[in-house]
Amino acid sequence: MPHRRRMALSAGMVLLLTASGCGLLGGDSRERDDGQGQGDEQSEGGYPDGPFVREGSLGFTNFQARIAVHGVERWTDRSVLRFTVTPVGEAETQTLNAPFGTGALDRNHSVFRLLDPVNQRFYYPVRDTDDEDTIGSQVLTRWVNGAHYEYQVHFPPLPESVERVTLATYGTTGEFTGIPVGDGEPPADPPSGDPESQDITSGDTVEVPLVDEEMSDNPDGYARDLYAVTESTSETRTSTPDEETVALHADVLFDFDEATLTQEAEEVLAGVVEETRRTADPSRPPITVEGHTDGVGDDDYNQELSERRAEAVREVLEEGLGSDYEYETVGRGATEPVAEEGGPNDEEARATNRRVEISYKIRQPEEAPAESGGDDESPASDTGSGSAAVAPPAPFRAEDGEVVAGAEAGLVQGNAEYRLDVRPMYRDGAYLVGVFDITHLDTGGRVPPVIRPLNSANYPGGRFTMFGVSTPGEPGRTYRAVRVGELPEDEELDRAVYLSTWQWPLNQLDDGVTERVFVYFPAPPLDVESVTLDAGDFGTFEDVPID
Repeated sequence: MPHRRRMALSAGMVLLLTASGCGLLGGDSRERDDGQGQGDEQSEGGYPDGPFVREGSLGFTNFQARIAVHGVERWTDRSVLRFTVTPVGEAETQTLNAPFGTGALDRNHSVFRLLDPVNQRFYYPVRDTDDEDTIGSQVLTRWVNGAHYEYQVHFPPLPESVERVTLATYGTTGEFTGIPVGDGEPPADPPSGDPESQDITSGDTVEVPLVDEEMSDNPDGYARDLYAVTESTSETRTSTPDEETVALHADVLFDFDEATLTQEAEEVLAGVVEETRRTADPSRPPITVEGHTDGVGDDDYNQELSERRAEAVREVLEEGLGSDYEYETVGRGATEPVAEEGGPNDEEARATNRRVEISYKIRQPEEAPAESGGDDESPASDTGSGSAAVAPPAPFRAEDGEVVAGAEAGLVQGNAEYRLDVRPMYRDGAYLVGVFDITHLDTGGRVPPVIRPLNSANYPGGRFTMFGVSTPGEPGRTYRAVRVGELPEDEELDRAVYLSTWQWPLNQLDDGVTERVFVYFPAPPLDVESVTLDAGDFGTFEDVPID
């Protein structure tokens, strides 16, 4: 039998901890709320005390549940997310093959991901030594509505400096910001046995047993860098805290089929030289210059053209930066596209693929040269790099702000009518979080799950990369998206992952049904208090406030 306590629990009652007596975050005397409500107490620094509660649908099977997150424990070799799942619904039970999966056959904890918004890292659940099953509590298939299931999911170890993280879920439960991280250790008497759901009734609390699998010996392999993507008329910039890549649009630099820089290119590159001097770290060479073409033409021609274009840009960089830096020049031809060619937006995709990329390691703030000038915030305002505009982790938001704007649009060639309602945005570390409600209107047509009408063709794999934000003080710059990990290979570009609600629509919405979605953008400078939102087919919304 599982560890369980048959209590009639009401809102605000406190559960005992696990049978081992081990505290949630490393203490022996901590108490934990049952997850029915959110406490009003505030911890030090303005962060609310848990549990942190949201209710909605989870995963591919639309598991209807209330999730009460208690915190993350830092064990010796891993991080452990602890939370309570309370299924909700009118029926007595729910039977789901993959309640926490992102696909019909995914019987893992895939809907739960952690992100460190300050250090800009993303964490998937760790798996076993065969890289098949996630580690944590068993994934049940039969759930009693109103019962409280105590769960844990294991993640890679977090750095010692990390005090709060964000839990990002696959579903309308969305993002849980400000989750505390504290010390912990495995319980002396972990839950065990085989839960017998027929013996569980609404109000019971069940400590779900752990899977009997050894964790991978490389848990860090389930961590990814987060890449901030910003755009301007002449470039697309992709940044982490440690590295930056500036993809200059070849159509701005060169005439058709040419490798001689235009006059406009010289102006663009003059700005790139100055920025590279401020941000590139000469002690960690090289500055890499890569030329790329689109897929038109034969391979040999494209290879030769990409090499000549890369060399032309390198010459300007070296002339402007001098001998303190080392350079490496590479031509890639058409072998590494970033947008899928051949589709309905073929010309736009080809233009995106024609580029010259300049990549370098970022100089850390204490190493910045004196001539960069200005106060401490000026680099954040000027560079747009992945280390810019970093705020503290956001406190948990039990309620979204009031709707500030909205519009209707016909998606899928006008055949599916939806309404977008925009709520205030907020900062979470290095990012700006957009929160939206999308409502299906009574028009008959729907967006099939396989269609991505709110995704830009330049960013295959996303769901909301058509959305972007801009500020009046930075004309021409768009804060576009946050990508999880490196870009996949050519044939798998649509497998790229962006930090937002991972699937929309989550189900075939009935008329009038609303789904809450979130989107992470790179954050603008810290003094910006409102932004302009470009929401694709829904239009443009000015003066969207940042809470």
